[in-house]
Amino acid sequence: MRASVDKTQLGRAGELAMALYAMVSSDGELELFTPVADDDHVDATAARRGGVPAIAIQVKTASGLDRNGLVEAKADYPSGHVREHRAFLYVVLLLDSVAIGAAWILPSPDFNRLAYKHIDGDREILEFRGDPARSDSYAIFRVPPLELGPRLLSAVDSVEESIPPEFVSAASGLMGAARRTVR
Repeated sequence: MRASVDKTQLGRAGELAMALYAMVSSDGELELFTPVADDDHVDATAARRGGVPAIAIQVKTASGLDRNGLVEAKADYPSGHVREHRAFLYVVLLLDSVAIGAAWILPSPDFNRLAYKHIDGDREILEFRGDPARSDSYAIFRVPPLELGPRLLSAVDSVEESIPPEFVSAASGLMGAARRTVR
């Protein structure tokens, strides 16, 4: 990724790459709904085609490896408000130019448990630092990029409780869907 791409642009590129890979690799079975503004830690909600969104996704994108050869991603929340629910997933991407070089899908309880945590003023920061090739504590969550769609579909199908309303109600412009019964 070129140095001229700023953090906001990189984040949006990661969201678009995740959506492309997920849609193509699920043969169009995974539908993603995105908010107009990303101000509430939800970059997309997802459903099986024709269904109601069952999971919320926060995408974290890195354009390269840190000095230790790891992918680093941070989630930043007001203290005491870290998101934790099986239907809230983090997708962490290493975006090599326009291709996803490595990907992880982590349910938020696992992300929160494994991430390095620290407080900065009134903010709680969680840091992911995963190796894109070797075994580490995040390795079981690493997925081949062309399996993003099937793995997210599996998460949609396996979630016992849908997205908590408070996770998406504050997300401006987040599109939801409901199925209309035809009689």
